[in-house]
Amino acid sequence: MKIKNEKQLIKILKKDVKETDKKRIVILAGHFPLIYTKEKAIEAIDKWGEFSIYTLELGCEIAKYAKDIGKEVRFVFFVDDHIYEKMNNLNTDNLKKKRKELYRLKSGKTAKILEVYRKIMNSFGFSEKDIIRHDHKKSGRENCIYFSEKILRKSLRKIDNECAKEYTEFIEDKKYFDKNNNYIITFAPNICKENICDIALDLEIKGLSSSHVFIETMAILSGRKKLYKFGRGVTYRKDGGIK
Repeated sequence: MKIKNEKQLIKILKKDVKETDKKRIVILAGHFPLIYTKEKAIEAIDKWGEFSIYTLELGCEIAKYAKDIGKEVRFVFFVDDHIYEKMNNLNTDNLKKKRKELYRLKSGKTAKILEVYRKIMNSFGFSEKDIIRHDHKKSGRENCIYFSEKILRKSLRKIDNECAKEYTEFIEDKKYFDKNNNYIITFAPNICKENICDIALDLEIKGLSSSHVFIETMAILSGRKKLYKFGRGVTYRKDGGIK
């Protein structure tokens, strides 16, 4: 379904939250890539135009509504730590070192999310305690506030499409997501739409209650209203309960 504007999108998502019988609402928003410099790996929340910050703001608004009507709320932050790997002069060992340093900094009980993201979450009454943590199964990274797509792609699941594989791995791992009690609202890039819809949702994942919103990540855009008009615009998909 194509969405006309922000008002329509928020109305639909609030309706989904109100109607679900699931106790917990999981918000996957604020997705961003890492870029690599000679010094470090950087959380590039401005690399995809309006997408990263805007989806977190939308997610927080829906999350606050969910909390107000008595639902539990948790946030999930996926990090694309692979797409820009080859777009620099650094060798593989340097990239690994920089990722390790960032992920260790973002692991543990005292780990803090980006200041911009903290301010957004705090303004809606949320904080790091509301984030689902990812065990990277690496020293010092057992409790990371970011889900590494590279780690998720190492799953043994026999799924040829890596994007679909990482999403399926998260949904099907009961340590992170309980399909019996959780409803997920996912804000994903348009480029991932077919991978998530045609493969992960249609073929691999069963019994998921969810709302998926796909939004443009083109950096050339200026202004959020244009997101609903440019290219494929903003589209929405809803999936039902236990099958």
